[in-house]
Amino acid sequence: MDLKEANKIIGNTYKQIRKNKKFTQEEVAEKSDLTPEYLSKFENGKYNASIYNIILLCKAINTNPTQLFNQFFEKDSDAIITTITDELKDMTLEDQNMILDLIKRIKK
Repeated sequence: MDLKEANKIIGNTYKQIRKNKKFTQEEVAEKSDLTPEYLSKFENGKYNASIYNIILLCKAINTNPTQLFNQFFEKDSDAIITTITDELKDMTLEDQNMILDLIKRIKK
């Protein structure tokens, strides 16, 4: 994998998370103090974003940067728990309780 491919994967992952959380590019740009053009190019893999900009973009949509990078590493327990926690944050309390019940049933 080269840098271009990694940028495309990271940008596309961010775009999917943003859309799932129902944020527009304009909303993210305003919250992150970056331009919509920058965000579009980032999401399309045209920019190799700085760590600082990735932090700003992730804060704008209330997500953890690890979600952008997990796919590049072997999943260990901590990575899985972080991903699950991030996903749960966006769910309703009712859905969170359903997931908790499911986990309890699986453990039995």
